[in-house]
Amino acid sequence: MKNRSIERMKSKVKLVIKGKNPNRFLLRLAKNHINLLELDKKASDEYYVIIYYKDYEKVLKLNTIYDIHIVEYGGFLKEKKSLLKNKWFIGSLVIACLLLFFLSKMIFSVEIVTNDQKMRKLLLDELKTYGIDRFHFQKSYQELEKVKEKMLNDYHDQLEWLEIERIGTTYKVRYEPRILTPDKEETSYRHVVAAKNAIIQKVESSEGQILKNQNDYVKKGDIIVSGYVSLNGNVKKTVSATGTVYGETWYEVEVFYPFGYYEQTKTGKKKTVYVLEFFSHRIELFNFHPFYDKIYTSEVLLEKKPFPVRFVKDYQEEVHTESVIATLEEAKEKAISLAISKIEKTLSGEEKILNYKVVHEAVESNGVKLQVFFSVYEDITEYLEIPLYEEEEHEGDFS
Repeated sequence: MKNRSIERMKSKVKLVIKGKNPNRFLLRLAKNHINLLELDKKASDEYYVIIYYKDYEKVLKLNTIYDIHIVEYGGFLKEKKSLLKNKWFIGSLVIACLLLFFLSKMIFSVEIVTNDQKMRKLLLDELKTYGIDRFHFQKSYQELEKVKEKMLNDYHDQLEWLEIERIGTTYKVRYEPRILTPDKEETSYRHVVAAKNAIIQKVESSEGQILKNQNDYVKKGDIIVSGYVSLNGNVKKTVSATGTVYGETWYEVEVFYPFGYYEQTKTGKKKTVYVLEFFSHRIELFNFHPFYDKIYTSEVLLEKKPFPVRFVKDYQEEVHTESVIATLEEAKEKAISLAISKIEKTLSGEEKILNYKVVHEAVESNGVKLQVFFSVYEDITEYLEIPLYEEEEHEGDFS
């Protein structure tokens, strides 16, 4: 089996020999110890013969009147010729594979899962000292564990728990801050006041004296829960008033909605694509099945100014886009929904829209413009610090 494999890999050539009575020439070749591996007679004056490539020069030296030329290569020589013929394609493929392998071993982003900007900066700076940063090679699990242990020791007063997880080419860092119980400080004195003009809907308070009730109208800054607790018109003590106040507030929103527009629907298909940007051209690498229509956000991985070339990572989502023509009633409904959405984005917790009304409508050539009035159930709680009531400073002083 091994000898057969070696034999197949030996360089061979297939020759065509044409001329008068080529049998004589074939006998001459045999007498000169040239192996005729295969022989195929095509006509009385034409033969196809396969020989070892090392004997080809001998054949040419022995030739006198015959037309001899190579029609096919075999064995190792055939593979070599094929490689040379496709050298650019093979070279590009090898480079692409090496590039892909190289990129897959790098880190392109480090994400700190937190809203604390100070802690984000501290962790990013500290991780950089251990080589955990963008455009650095990935660390092994054991190396990450050592970094985690070192940081927990160095920042034991700030970090309760730390996790460094690699997801593809991204490090995602999560942590639990260590909560140190501060020394109890004296609470400042304060009123609960109205943050804006409103009609009070609900007052909840556990400390202080409630001055306003449901359905009372208040202006911005009016005291709702007082930090001065009175009895029979006299202030008896000063406290830090606590409470939550909900009131009916009012807003006007102006929105415009077109009669004709494009509507995009996400199909649910997503992918991450690496892109080479050159001037206004984008070359997506190894994206063999690109989305026909898509939306995307890009993260710059490599940029070298002033050269107009960037290497970016796209987060792509496939969408289906279609043009929509709306009637006046449909455009008004969409405009109202848009106005409601704008208000709802500002609300949280128990806050909600109580009512709304279109107070002005303008039909234009390309769409409809509405002015919508809203009444909203909203948290209007605000605090105002106050000094200790002066008469209290002498309370119990009998000297």
